[in-house]
Amino acid sequence: MKPNLSAAIVAVLVFATPASAAETALSGRYLPQVVATSKPHRETLAALLKGRRGLPSWVRNMVRQGAYVAAASEALVIDGSPHELFSACQPRDCEDSQLKLVFSADGRRAVLRIADRKLGEQLLGEPSEAEKAAMMKPGL
Repeated sequence: MKPNLSAAIVAVLVFATPASAAETALSGRYLPQVVATSKPHRETLAALLKGRRGLPSWVRNMVRQGAYVAAASEALVIDGSPHELFSACQPRDCEDSQLKLVFSADGRRAVLRIADRKLGEQLLGEPSEAEKAAMMKPGL
């Protein structure tokens, strides 16, 4: 009896898939695209920024305008739940004005760390210690 090669290939493919489809979906995305296409993410970010003083103008306007440099997102697990980490910065001034933004998987909770050389550092959204640690990751 010959082994069924196609069944073996299917078995390998099934076991070789990522551990969580949700984790895969929460990485490799760009913040302007997510804000433009996901109502929960857009509304959560808008609420987080609304009425805040002392924000860099590119951050204050990021819900309406995608006029910033954004890196691909990363999937994270924080306190046992899937999250997505976004990084962005001011065009032509990434070293001096950037942010890290963590969204819950459903986009209904967000915390934000803004690091701006002129305006200082701000944490928005009452991040937990684990969320703070995730937002301290260096680079864009």
